[in-house]
Amino acid sequence: MSSNPIIPPSGDAPPHIGLDDNDEENDMGANIDSDNGDNGDEVLEVSPAPDNAKRKAHIILEKPNKKPKSTTALVIQEHISKISESAQSFVSSRQAGITIEQVMEHVIACGADLGSDEHFVASELFVKKEQREMFMTIPTNEARFNWLKRKYDMIFGK
Repeated sequence: MSSNPIIPPSGDAPPHIGLDDNDEENDMGANIDSDNGDNGDEVLEVSPAPDNAKRKAHIILEKPNKKPKSTTALVIQEHISKISESAQSFVSSRQAGITIEQVMEHVIACGADLGSDEHFVASELFVKKEQREMFMTIPTNEARFNWLKRKYDMIFGK
């Protein structure tokens, strides 16, 4: 007898496996002739039919040298630090704008005497930062004084 359970012993004829509906089938689905002289002590093992289903090919490719995740974390941390520094410098530059005291010195320098209409309107306007910045963009003292006159006339309707 062969040691392989699938291959029949060398001297015996292979058993007949019936596929027709007329043939008798045993528990394993094979029709075995009883003419071979055996007492039925031997067990016939039948291998399963090959599976026709296609399997996905498992191709393992070596990935190019991936950077470790810690490097990505460091890059993100660096960018966050840069953003934080930019925000801090922006806030400090915005806060370091022209003060009311500084702009009022320029008002006096352009010719608006203390107690004049122009000095008064400047004291009302330059409470707002936008007005101070606008006044400081005017290049000459004469133009600044004329701007103050117009503002006074516009606000108080002279």
